[in-house]
Amino acid sequence: METTGNIENYVEIKDQKIELEGATLLHMNEIRRWAHFLSILGFVAFGLLLLVGIIFIITTSFRSSFQYDPLGILSPWFGILYIVFAGIYFIPVYYLYRFSNYAKQSLVQINTGGSSNELMSHAIDYLKRHFRFVGILTIVMLALYILGIIGVIIAFAVR
Repeated sequence: METTGNIENYVEIKDQKIELEGATLLHMNEIRRWAHFLSILGFVAFGLLLLVGIIFIITTSFRSSFQYDPLGILSPWFGILYIVFAGIYFIPVYYLYRFSNYAKQSLVQINTGGSSNELMSHAIDYLKRHFRFVGILTIVMLALYILGIIGVIIAFAVR
């Protein structure tokens, strides 16, 4: 289906309803299952990042100050960095998990003959939050990479 005009004209329409057919519901159920699987893996990765960060802080706090560490890699700050990354990683995983839960509740209500507009709306909202967060994080990471490359070029040019 091709439309003429700008999509923003269609976004402003409020209180419109759509019906989901059988194939679309099957697709939504498969999306929900994959989202649930990926969110569980994400929670495991979050836990591992947190554990590695805590272990790194503990082990580097008790090391001898006489150990040779020219790069400062064995600093407890490296463990704190892991914990910060774990916290950042938790947010999109949580949104994906909430999407999968609300989508499941919505699909169960549809199968029992009930109205699931509010539940599906919550599910789509969490999916939107997930992708918005991942998109913003991607933009920030690309900007940091570009700044890093520029910094390396300047450092070599000054040398």
